[in-house]
Amino acid sequence: MGRRAALILEVIGVAALCALSVALVRDHQRDDAPTLDEAYHLFAGAEYVRDGTYWLNLEHPPLMKALGASALGGLDLVSPSLGAAPLERSPHENYLRFLYGNRAPADRIVAAGRRPFPFLLAALVVLVWTVARQAFSPAAAPLAAGLIALEPNFVANGGVVHTDVGAALTMLATLAAGLVAARRRHVGWWLLAGLLLGLSLATKFSAVLLVPILLALPLLALLREEPRPSAAVVRDRVAGAAVSVAVALLVVWGVNAACLRAMPAESAARAQREFLSRRGADETTLGRAERLSAVTPPLAHYAAGLEGISLFSRKGRGANYFLGRISDSGTPAYFPTALLVKTAPAVLFLVALLPFLGGRELAGYWSLGLLLPAVALFLAAMGSAFNIGVRHILPVYPLLVIPAAGLAARRLRPRVFAALSAALLVSAGVSLASIHPYEFTYFNALAGGPARGKEWLSDSNLDWGQDLKRLSVFLRERGWEKDTTIVVYSGLATNYYLPEARVLVPGEPLRPGRYAVSALVETVGRPFVTLLEGPAEGERVEDLVLRLHRSGRRLATVGNSITIWELPPDAAPSTETPPR
Repeated sequence: MGRRAALILEVIGVAALCALSVALVRDHQRDDAPTLDEAYHLFAGAEYVRDGTYWLNLEHPPLMKALGASALGGLDLVSPSLGAAPLERSPHENYLRFLYGNRAPADRIVAAGRRPFPFLLAALVVLVWTVARQAFSPAAAPLAAGLIALEPNFVANGGVVHTDVGAALTMLATLAAGLVAARRRHVGWWLLAGLLLGLSLATKFSAVLLVPILLALPLLALLREEPRPSAAVVRDRVAGAAVSVAVALLVVWGVNAACLRAMPAESAARAQREFLSRRGADETTLGRAERLSAVTPPLAHYAAGLEGISLFSRKGRGANYFLGRISDSGTPAYFPTALLVKTAPAVLFLVALLPFLGGRELAGYWSLGLLLPAVALFLAAMGSAFNIGVRHILPVYPLLVIPAAGLAARRLRPRVFAALSAALLVSAGVSLASIHPYEFTYFNALAGGPARGKEWLSDSNLDWGQDLKRLSVFLRERGWEKDTTIVVYSGLATNYYLPEARVLVPGEPLRPGRYAVSALVETVGRPFVTLLEGPAEGERVEDLVLRLHRSGRRLATVGNSITIWELPPDAAPSTETPPR
């Protein structure tokens, strides 16, 4: 077979992978209720896009929220400001009117905002294929791309309005461009790396770790290149890396300036102070933010968000769940455990081969250029007190899979590698097929599958509110809607899909009957509900969960994340001590 024919077959193969991945995402999207963050992210993005102000949600960079909000144009929605522009204060109190009182139903708003996100996953698959092919070998590309396209965590998160898949895409693109640039004197590659770094920074705050990595790439190229380049070449490369960081800052400034375009400077400074004050920032930090805002409000907004999420990362949210226990702080074991129990075995097996197949090539330029950033991102996540989901380390996956596939292709005989690739891709397909369309709840066989998920992790690893819509279908088919109490937290109101169902009314005593309780409520109910509704409701939810576990009867499970219970009349208040 000629090279051209082989390349055509490869392109057809990666196109098929993209089509399959997007189709699977859109298939589960149809029945996924909005997850906890999505509606508010779209509300914030609509403020940036429609109103040109940036009061809302400084804790995430704006790019992905603006992308989702840009897809809302066909709905002709009233903006978050409700027509009052320029806004002199946060439109947060308009949230319910924007979501539930707009010109389109709430679920249609979220569905429209989700539309661009499966294509970010498709772009990531293409990028993984391209990097693996160019940096290692054509043989490695289908395996690397296939494992990302079929990984349940990517298929799950590829359907939501959030930052994680976008971060995996932009961060890999940044590193790939930087690694090419560091071995060439052409400034164009550094400009491209800077543009991509800026988009990464505007997507997720953890991308700041790429700044020192990009600056260090000329040194890595110097150490791994033979013959050693001249001093002039090294100087040019170092200058190019510095230019790329300057370009990235310009991109971040531009993205934030567009979001702030109708916001007076004093309002921007007030938004920054209010956000940082809620995060517990001290007066020194607040003063520093004000001084930066006086010079450049767009970069001050970004810096305030970065500082706020750093404070959050250090302090946690007070409701981390790990191995059956709730804690206020994180644990370094969280993300290694999440990686081991939430990742498809095919990916784990291939990555585990790295030390055995890599040899001296493990220290090669592209191997180190991808693996060292993966280690840096992973260690940063391990040091965070914000432990709520494996999705936070999704950018690490391609950085591990590409060199693992590449080194395996180089070190194994072609027939052995072909057989290994086929076996791993079949295994990945089986893992995905075993859980579809409930990809959010995927736990691998090592963890005992999704039925054992609550013994390991919770939050967006298992229950992000995605099964509320499926619950409505389940209860209506059985005629259970009117006499079931719903205790589920999603991105829409608890009774949005079930207007005739019961919900927990504040202050009302618990009564016997049927309850639909989500995994998040079962695992972190008290601290989570306390944050939303106060201590009394937190204690009541905790009492309900303990009564159900002690005296209740499990009737069914919906989507792996919601359990239907029957609470008998003689279920007395619990005297047990909940997990801490």
